[in-house]
Amino acid sequence: MIFMCPPVRLGKTAEERDAFLRKVGVLNVQTVSMATPADWADSDVESARDFLEAHEIRIGEFSAFHKRFASDDLEVYREAQEHYRRQLHHAHILNAHCVGFAIICDRATPQMWSEATWHRCIEAVKELVEAAEAAQMDVAAHPHIISPLCSLERYRELLDAVNSPRLKVLMDPVNLTWPQMVYNTDDLINRIFDELADHIVAVHAKDLALSAVQRNGKHLSVVHVDEAVPGTGTLDYHTLLRRLDALDHNVSVHVEHFDQPDTIAGQEYIRYVARELGITLH
Repeated sequence: MIFMCPPVRLGKTAEERDAFLRKVGVLNVQTVSMATPADWADSDVESARDFLEAHEIRIGEFSAFHKRFASDDLEVYREAQEHYRRQLHHAHILNAHCVGFAIICDRATPQMWSEATWHRCIEAVKELVEAAEAAQMDVAAHPHIISPLCSLERYRELLDAVNSPRLKVLMDPVNLTWPQMVYNTDDLINRIFDELADHIVAVHAKDLALSAVQRNGKHLSVVHVDEAVPGTGTLDYHTLLRRLDALDHNVSVHVEHFDQPDTIAGQEYIRYVARELGITLH
């Protein structure tokens, strides 16, 4: 099944939880993406679980990315691993679908795509997956072309090196779109699913728009690719939904990075495409 899974913050007070329920109602979903604040104790998480179960609301993607996961600074490295162990523990209590993580260390440095950095990232993921196996939770790796996890080839290498059923894919087609792919995203989506379909458990949904030149302070950019609300760019949602619908496991779809009106607009476009294709979204 495909679950629409927008981000909605769940607080602890009665007022915050009333606001949460109103937003879930406006978004017309029964599955949400969230993470727990750093100051939440297990008792707070258990209270949240009971509240969600009482209202028949599920947690899909459970994500709070640590931006320096796999850092070469040992203290930061350990901090990131502890961050995700806590996320895994809380996600297990909440019966979440998966815990997302990003590999974005060394971003915008000469080391970003180096083999040394990539080897360090693989070893960090192996340690994270050991914690995921202990917590009985799936962890799903999130890509970006401006990060070490920048290609389908590296996804495949990571999955093969770690070799655990607990390591999954949090796919974001826009984040893997180089400029030359912008007007041919059906090929990219088909390649993604041909290579990784069995591992994809969550998708970040947005669109993309290309401009050749933009003013950047005193200078002009060579090429500029922007995120856009689903339905307003060039991403082929017909192909994406067909390939998602063919999966034999559950997957969450998270319209991300937009305010509430644009999140609703993006979700409604995805639902419209699904209706055209005869695909059921939950």
